[in-house]
Amino acid sequence: MYSISLLVEDAFEYDMLSQWVLEEFMDSCILVEGKVDQNLNIVVIEVTKWMDWVKIHRFRKQHLECRIIPLLDPALLYTSPLALEFKLTHLLVKSVKKHTFIRTLKRAISELTTSEGSIDYDELFKQIDQEQNVERNPLPFQEAFFRRLLSGEVSTEEEILQSRFFLPGDAVPNVICFIQGFVHSPTKREKEGWSAPIIIQNDFRSRFQDCHLSFLSYRKHLLMLLQVPPEFESLKYWNEAENRILDTIQALEETYGIQLYIGVGTVYREPLLLHRSYKEACKARRTSPYDRLQLRYFEEISKDPQIQICTDFISRNCTDDLSIKKVADQINLSVPYFSRIFKQETGRNFVEYVTFVRMQRAVWLLRHTDHTIEWIAEELGYNTPNYFSGTFKKYVSLSPREYRATEEIIFK
Repeated sequence: MYSISLLVEDAFEYDMLSQWVLEEFMDSCILVEGKVDQNLNIVVIEVTKWMDWVKIHRFRKQHLECRIIPLLDPALLYTSPLALEFKLTHLLVKSVKKHTFIRTLKRAISELTTSEGSIDYDELFKQIDQEQNVERNPLPFQEAFFRRLLSGEVSTEEEILQSRFFLPGDAVPNVICFIQGFVHSPTKREKEGWSAPIIIQNDFRSRFQDCHLSFLSYRKHLLMLLQVPPEFESLKYWNEAENRILDTIQALEETYGIQLYIGVGTVYREPLLLHRSYKEACKARRTSPYDRLQLRYFEEISKDPQIQICTDFISRNCTDDLSIKKVADQINLSVPYFSRIFKQETGRNFVEYVTFVRMQRAVWLLRHTDHTIEWIAEELGYNTPNYFSGTFKKYVSLSPREYRATEEIIFK
């Protein structure tokens, strides 16, 4: 016997649903009233306000094996993508029809029997589009799906196929561009009254009108999701798209004083592997560039295991007095040979690479701490603040004080 609970405050709705349960599932289920215990199998939770989603989230953590079915008030249809965020496999909308309610419970019971279950996008959209007769807005569902895809939570081809309900055509992206940036003059931005995240996305969209392009605000950063045509192995070789990205970077800096830095992952033709492109794009963004600073490709990062040992060592010890011999000793190579292969693999000589890593550290300290420039210079091993400031300006095109006065762009 399966236990079912109806956490529904609307008396009319509760009576109707409980009657259907007793009529249709008398031989296989019992209706639990009052306090919910840990052995509960299925629960229908009414959602009439935002905080009810919080209640569902907490309930899910406490009852991992329980099938949770939100019963959504039509006024809160715009919150329905949260069902995808919480990996709930079903959703009902008030006032639910009997055949839909019974079918949903039967599927939940079947999931309990097989210990399997996936989000039924078809059923979800039928609830929202057909029964409630509201205009479809696929964007929130698209974003929720992409979040699950990038976190590696989408694990079946079936879920990819069902994404057609909110992805136009064959618009599943195959590469991720990780975007960070800052505004040179926050005062100018405030005076003119524009939003950097909106300006950035609008400019990219205007240049990629003929391409499948999506954006996702993810952990305070902006991800641009592109579909690279099959004739190109990498975004790097799709010259037209690369030029559009570079033109956008230049135009935003000249017009608004917006400085962008973009990391690009590998192209994955298999959608279930797209989360790898995201991780690679993050790494590319934070790694010393082989060529240009504003646009960096993961494929340009050395995959040589010995070089990776050395670059990891440099990252961990960039505030120490690092000599080329000390780093070469990590992989038991002579200094001349190490120097040659290091530049060959990274595109920079040893001193340039170490300086870049230290400047990255300086950028973080300037943005996220209140330490003085003198303290930061000493921390990074520079004898004088002036020498540090000159080096910083060479790499960042701004002095440390000018950079500290800029505004980091937070994508929400």
